[in-house]
Amino acid sequence: MVVVAIIGLLSAVAIPNFKKHQAKARVTEAKLQLSAVYVAESSFYSDYNMYHTCLRYMGYDPDAERRSRYYFIGFTSGSNVDPAAYQSAMNSGLNSSECPLFNESIDGTANNVPNATFFAAGKGIGNRIADSGYDDEGCLDQPGTYVGTQADADNMTFFAGAYGVISKCTAGYTCSCLRINHNKVIQIHSSGY
Repeated sequence: MVVVAIIGLLSAVAIPNFKKHQAKARVTEAKLQLSAVYVAESSFYSDYNMYHTCLRYMGYDPDAERRSRYYFIGFTSGSNVDPAAYQSAMNSGLNSSECPLFNESIDGTANNVPNATFFAAGKGIGNRIADSGYDDEGCLDQPGTYVGTQADADNMTFFAGAYGVISKCTAGYTCSCLRINHNKVIQIHSSGY
C-alpha cells in the first residue's frame, strides 16, 4: 500500500510537469517557424524594398509538414500592402499574379491560393486545431496595421503571427499566441502553459 501511495504521489507531481514541458517544446516550434517567416520577409525586402504577405512566393512554404505542426502561421485579412510600394516592386520584377496587392480570403481555403498568406496547423489537442487565424488573443489580426507600408523611412514594418492549441487543462484547451516583427522581436502574447 505504501508503494502504491508513493507511485500515486509521484505521478501527481510528474504528469503536470511533463505536460508543461511538452507545451514549452511546442512553443519552440512556433518560434522556429516565425524565424523562417522573418528570413523570407527580410530576403523579399532586400529584393523589392517592401514587405508583403505572399509567403509561398517569398520561399516560405511549410505545407509539407502540416500534419506535424501545432501552429497556424502567417497573416490575416487585415494585412495589406502599400499600393505605391507595390507598384515600385512590380517595376523591379515582382510577379503580380504570384504576389497580388491584397491578401486573399482567410476562410480556411487560402492554402490553395498561389501566394499562400498563411499556413494552417494540422495538429492540435483533442479535436481543437488552429486551422483559422481568428483567435481569442488577437495575435494575428491587428486591424489598421499594414504589412510593407513604405509611407516614410520610419514606417517599414510587418507583423506575422503564430497561433496554436498546444495543451489541455481542466478548464478546457490552452492556446498559444506569438508574433514576430520586422526587428525580429518575438512577442509571446499567450504562452499556452
